[in-house]
Amino acid sequence: MKKLCFALLFLFVACTNSNNDEFAINYQDMHSATEKFIVVYNANGAYGTIPIDTNVYNYNDTVTVMPNTNLRQEGFIFIGWSFCSDCTQNILKPGYTFTITSSTILYACFTSEPVYSVTYFALDADSGYPPIDSNYYISSEKAYIKANTGNLTKAGYRFSGWHHLSSQTIYQPGQYITVENADIQLHAYFIPKPLTVTYRPNGANSGTVPHDGLYYDEGDIVTIAHNTGNLAIINFDGASYCFDYWVDSYGNIYYPGGTYTMLTSLVLYACYRPYRIGDAGPAGGIVFYIKDDYSDSWRYLEVMRNDVLQTGIVWEEQIAAGQYRQTGATGIEIGAGLPNTQLCIQVLGEGNYAAKVCSKLSTGNYFDWHLPSKDELNILYQNKAMIGNFTGNNYWSSSESTTSKAWCQNFSTGVQNTQYKNNTYRVRSIRCF
Repeated sequence: MKKLCFALLFLFVACTNSNNDEFAINYQDMHSATEKFIVVYNANGAYGTIPIDTNVYNYNDTVTVMPNTNLRQEGFIFIGWSFCSDCTQNILKPGYTFTITSSTILYACFTSEPVYSVTYFALDADSGYPPIDSNYYISSEKAYIKANTGNLTKAGYRFSGWHHLSSQTIYQPGQYITVENADIQLHAYFIPKPLTVTYRPNGANSGTVPHDGLYYDEGDIVTIAHNTGNLAIINFDGASYCFDYWVDSYGNIYYPGGTYTMLTSLVLYACYRPYRIGDAGPAGGIVFYIKDDYSDSWRYLEVMRNDVLQTGIVWEEQIAAGQYRQTGATGIEIGAGLPNTQLCIQVLGEGNYAAKVCSKLSTGNYFDWHLPSKDELNILYQNKAMIGNFTGNNYWSSSESTTSKAWCQNFSTGVQNTQYKNNTYRVRSIRCF
């Protein structure tokens, strides 16, 4: 390391408004001829340990004022450092900075006057923490407003300063507030970000649009919403349509889950295409069957994504040993599941059985779930990989075969057969639209 030879020149002058005129120590680097400066802390009559600044500064360097180690005076409170021993100039608080132009002495300042504090509050921030000002202030002294160092944030809003409730003034970091015979409380102040994302149904007659309640700044990244409300266009003639993607008023496509850099507020319109096997249905299930056209008020079948129960359930409880009721729910064809379920409930009434638990399901505004017929159940088996979440166990259909038996299907082998109604098998609900 280069060794420096220093010539020391002590210059004492009267204390003035210049922070460096009272005491100057000029270090002359004999090799580089560059003037160096130091900062010396003076106890100013207090006792305890004096802070030591070991830095050597160049002209116009920034000096950060050190904290008080443990200097103290009986009956007095430490309030900062001053360029003058009588502490008549502005008091420099620990953490404040100044620009050095000559070597400087900083004198410890104490007071017996009442002292006040400045406290920062997070208010309704979602995360982060407020800064801490551990300094004491006397009346008429100016306190430096701290930055949002704890990264206080509030969703949809931007931090916009500190609100002083007493004066109803918003202070920005770097400004000063005058202490006037009272503690000061500053609350984090947030304002809404100016940009929004709005979703429009664009002709949907089923489902609801996503709601983005946030506000964004220019340059913020937004994630495009999925069709969380199952928007759809349900027609009772021709084809029905499911959601495909979003477009803006210029025809630009926005895919769900994609990201977009906000430049202006964004209005997105749902776009649709005809339903296909495997699409999400209007009630949140999976479309597994499509007829050639509408008849009997339906064309499509959708199935729940999971079994109704995680255990088996009976088709019907026995009235007595070996005794059952005949429901008349004997339809096996596609489309027979709903009338079969209605007949079962009409005859069997309240209880805990396959048709009843399927009919009690509701998703959104849809309450027409039912137990599939024999042929509908077979289509579920044929599409079980696409639909997912089936077990290899037997599943009940809504199709009654005799007074004591009903049709079921094994989802491991695909075999359909009839079993006594009091056996407990799995059930999966479907609905038509």
